[in-house]
Amino acid sequence: MAGPVAPKDPVKKRPAIYLMYDKQIFSNPFHDGTGVCFLFMDGGRMPALAQMVGGVEDENILKMLEPTSEFRKLVYGIGVSMINEKQINGKFVLQMYGKKDIYNSGTVISTDLTADGTEYLIPLSDVNWSDDDDRVGQIRFHFDKPEFPATVMLKLYLNDGYTAPEFVPADPVDINSDRYKQLIAQSLVSIGNYERLKKAIAKARSGESVKMAFIGGSITQGAGATPINSECYAFKTYKAFDDMFSSTHNTEYVKAGVGGTPSEFGIVRFDRDILRGGYFVKEGAGEGISPEREPDIAVVEFAVNDEGDETKGKCFEGLVRRFLMMKNMPAVIIIFSVFIDDYNLQERLSPIGYHYNIPMVSAKNAVTEQFYMSKEQGRIITKDQYFYDRYHPTNLGHTIMSDAIINLFKKVDEADDCGSFKMPEKALMTDAFEYISLVTIGEKSGEIPGGISIKTEANGSDGFGNTWSITDFNLGDFTDTDPASQYAERDFDLQGTMQFSDNRRHLTGTNPLTFTADCRVLMVVTKDTAANDEGDVDIFVDDELVRTVNPREIGWTHCNALIIFNNETKGSHKVKFAMHPGDEDKKFTILSFGIR
Repeated sequence: MAGPVAPKDPVKKRPAIYLMYDKQIFSNPFHDGTGVCFLFMDGGRMPALAQMVGGVEDENILKMLEPTSEFRKLVYGIGVSMINEKQINGKFVLQMYGKKDIYNSGTVISTDLTADGTEYLIPLSDVNWSDDDDRVGQIRFHFDKPEFPATVMLKLYLNDGYTAPEFVPADPVDINSDRYKQLIAQSLVSIGNYERLKKAIAKARSGESVKMAFIGGSITQGAGATPINSECYAFKTYKAFDDMFSSTHNTEYVKAGVGGTPSEFGIVRFDRDILRGGYFVKEGAGEGISPEREPDIAVVEFAVNDEGDETKGKCFEGLVRRFLMMKNMPAVIIIFSVFIDDYNLQERLSPIGYHYNIPMVSAKNAVTEQFYMSKEQGRIITKDQYFYDRYHPTNLGHTIMSDAIINLFKKVDEADDCGSFKMPEKALMTDAFEYISLVTIGEKSGEIPGGISIKTEANGSDGFGNTWSITDFNLGDFTDTDPASQYAERDFDLQGTMQFSDNRRHLTGTNPLTFTADCRVLMVVTKDTAANDEGDVDIFVDDELVRTVNPREIGWTHCNALIIFNNETKGSHKVKFAMHPGDEDKKFTILSFGIR
């Protein structure tokens, strides 16, 4: 075969920072019928990938990976490739976030990709840059079809004067090795009193249906798992339990993870997300929980989300107590996940597990110590292999979390009886949050099973003889419906479900939302956002300003649960939501309330 008459000179070899190496992604269903994989790069995520995958330790280079202006100084071009068995071509997009309009005014860099692994180079000198660029925002892979996996490579070629470490791929992890089994054994924090778990195992063996429920943040939602519905730790744990113990393979599965939210939000959405309509409602009043909807095993995962819990563990204790006090007497297991910087709240939350003497397992205990070993010293898995990004596990990371719980199952199954579980006479910190009723404020009263919809008034009971009521409810100028709230994949689903499509939004006007609440605890769930047209709202109780809520503080769309008041005794209080002075023509969305 003849070659080209005038071959091009070879392209100068440049140092490169690997951000992704054989990274597994998934073409998730998009609303228009296509497939897309979102990879957020802001909030320190891109520097974390450069450290984790590319081995970059130079702090100056890591800092240059966030602001667009510094990124352009550092990076010569982007090299990206993709391969998938379906042979479906795709498109790579790197989006800068804008200063004026975060999602719309920044530069968008893109290139088409073939499915054969060919690397495509995007020189940054060829990009038409926006004057409004702020920071590196997100990466997307687009496909014409959804629901298939792909493998991608991504690296940043550097400009002259910058260097990068030599890239050395890690060895594959052998999950059948003795060293891996030792790693999993280290995950057991406490076996606790396992009477309830042993009963659930026996129930499954007898052929009865056992219901497993998982509640937590984005890791329980499945973030980092590809695909999110069948490679997440929750599904793998449920499937393993069903295979190991259920003689009829009829284990029920409830996955209730919502990204970026702490146990403070978990306790508000409990009836809706765990019990799924098992709430008996009579004329708007909750009269009890159907035991058929209660789980037999409950796994609680908030160890990396609860920094956002303003009660510093009290809501987490309320969630644990709520499970433990159910008529069905479910077994409760706490799992401690971990971030790439070894952060979690195990020290804050484990005393709650010890107080109630319930089983606890920890991904942090399993993997973090060996991260800092060499291969010769006994390292079995690198951070790159465990973490999908700085916050979430890869498929392998989800497997390790699941194996930690499965290891607990095996130990309990093999153990002798441990005696009866006894609920402590007193809470460790408080019992204030052991039962919170969900109250929605839209017109679709039947949309949220387990919730009580309010138009002018509502009332209910917490199941322990304590009643509450809301009267004189007036929306004021909070009459619009917000079409864009947070989404989360539930159970076996690949597509997300909007958290509160039945909500109320302020668009313009000075009339506040008001009501009278006769209760002990009152909480509100608002929508956080990055949009610049969202304003602050002032919350008043009995005409006293108790807090001002800034929905732009976190910088992305998600549900934000906040406490309005938490009193020792029940009382009647006038509550008012008013737009902050100067923000009367801006938006603000109230998603729901929690009350006791």
